[in-house]
Amino acid sequence: MSTLWKLRLTALLPAMGLLAATAGAAGAQTATSEGGGSILMLLDVEGRLEVGGEVRSALSSADYVSPSDAFLEAWTLDGRTAETVTVDLITDAFDAYLFVLGPGFAETLADDDGAGGCNARLTFTFLEDGTFRVVASSAGSRQTGVYTLRVTNTPEPVEMYPCGGMNPELLRSLPTDSRSIAVGDTVTGQLNGTERTIEQGRYVQAWALEGSAGQTVSITLESDAFDAYLYLLGPGIDQPREDDDGAGDLNSRITVTFPEDGTYLVIVSALSAGDTGAFRLTVAPPEEEMEEG
Repeated sequence: MSTLWKLRLTALLPAMGLLAATAGAAGAQTATSEGGGSILMLLDVEGRLEVGGEVRSALSSADYVSPSDAFLEAWTLDGRTAETVTVDLITDAFDAYLFVLGPGFAETLADDDGAGGCNARLTFTFLEDGTFRVVASSAGSRQTGVYTLRVTNTPEPVEMYPCGGMNPELLRSLPTDSRSIAVGDTVTGQLNGTERTIEQGRYVQAWALEGSAGQTVSITLESDAFDAYLYLLGPGIDQPREDDDGAGDLNSRITVTFPEDGTYLVIVSALSAGDTGAFRLTVAPPEEEMEEG
């Protein structure tokens, strides 16, 4: 398809009546055009999906733009009558939005956060044999980045954290590299740009902290180099505790009563992607932090 025709099609999308499903609503939604058809069937195709396989691609400014101002990429999927499949749109780069349409479907299927986090999922049964259209998009305006489309008969469990929240398994996988801090300690460190990243390029550094059940401490992260962001998780804390400016100015503080004995992870980060520099990390009883503050 020529670039000129692609631009003309993009301009025609609103006029041809595509009504995008409401962004931000979890669970399957519908998107239809006037007369029951869909302009999504006219999009140029990036490639073919197979049940049991996955592909990687990226939304970019070269893609079509929907009436809701989101980029669109279309893929084909061959379906067999009565077969049930799950399609996942997985990405760390944007809030995923997924469409599926084709033979036998009176309406276009759509989903925002059905796979957990900001990932999208649709599980459905083919009503007819034929070639179906799977369209990757975003819930936000003109969001871009790499994504994975996966089609399977045996889907993996849904990620149990909300869109905009932090994946606890990602944080638990961070190495401490022998870094540790004890209650009553103040240590200095640095984000130097060689650390692992989360959420669109934010550097993170993990420190081990031994905690006792019932013990209450305040953990404070201070930096003159970046806007501090702090995470904590460990035994009995399934969803990460997090804080941005709880210690005042651009410094972070988490006050916690440990639910269990064990090793907790204190994770130093910055609010903005790519920020680096020196920091100071303190763990102390809450009253000591108040006096020092």
